[in-house]
Amino acid sequence: MSTDSDAREDASVEHRGAFGPLPFSEHYHGPIWHFTDSSALVSMVENRQLWATASTMLNDPEELVYGAKRIAQWYERFGDTLSKDLSLHMQLTQILNDDFVDSILRNPAYVVCASTDYRVLNQWRNYASSSGVAVRLDPHAELIPADPPMMAGFIFLPQWVTVAYQPDEQDDRIRRVLESITSGQIKPTLDSPEAAAANKLIRGLLAALAASMKDSAYVEEKEVRLVAYLPEKTPPSHRGSSRGVIPYMTINHYPNFGWDLAGLKGLGDPKAPLPIEEVRVGPPDGESERQRIIGVTSLLRANGSKAPVNGSTIRYLPA
Repeated sequence: MSTDSDAREDASVEHRGAFGPLPFSEHYHGPIWHFTDSSALVSMVENRQLWATASTMLNDPEELVYGAKRIAQWYERFGDTLSKDLSLHMQLTQILNDDFVDSILRNPAYVVCASTDYRVLNQWRNYASSSGVAVRLDPHAELIPADPPMMAGFIFLPQWVTVAYQPDEQDDRIRRVLESITSGQIKPTLDSPEAAAANKLIRGLLAALAASMKDSAYVEEKEVRLVAYLPEKTPPSHRGSSRGVIPYMTINHYPNFGWDLAGLKGLGDPKAPLPIEEVRVGPPDGESERQRIIGVTSLLRANGSKAPVNGSTIRYLPA
């Protein structure tokens, strides 16, 4: 017969905590503008969730390969300069030497793409068009995967990070993330009977790191991403699009997220409204813009949001 102390002991082994997919030093705290079309906005607001897309399925099909190769190249040149917790350093070396790029493509991070500014014309052109919107989201809101998947007793919580475009910026981020691994910062949480726990966490960190970098040719996008991760063998959801079948995962807003000895607590209503702080409707301005403001305002108010709705302020006439 188990006792309360037995239950507490089991819980403390089974539920060891929650991690951002990257160290807290990489968390972005500034403005977040998610560009999307009107149909996706209706889905976001009425279903109260974001869709994070597999980073293998973004507009640039080589994007994730670029990030993974940057990590491997950096480690080959500078890996010996990292602090060394021997067991973690050995695992990192094994992962990076074992078909690393292919492993990242098989188990990618999932992302919600946004920008640090709503006045980014190419984002309106590519993602929102004249019927679309830019949605400002709270960067500090508790965004949690729907039915959070456990991975060796912990979960990855989605995290907003800026995309690193310049090689020196990427080198600095790679160093910080790998240093957080090899210095042993993650080890106290991973002391467990499951030997694979550290390996799984490292793979998640590297997948998120690869998804946080792009070639400098894309710098004008000013991109920031909500990065999430699914454990290996955890199936994503799927949807159809013009690019084919897209794997994705759903992200909900849990304002009272927390932990106790039994694991997740305080999730509250899994359908809490998304943390929308403002919506900007796309160009052009004029009478059609006023109509679109009225429509978006009606949608938000019908779903309990008091977020203001404004025009893009961009003098642009879409083709």
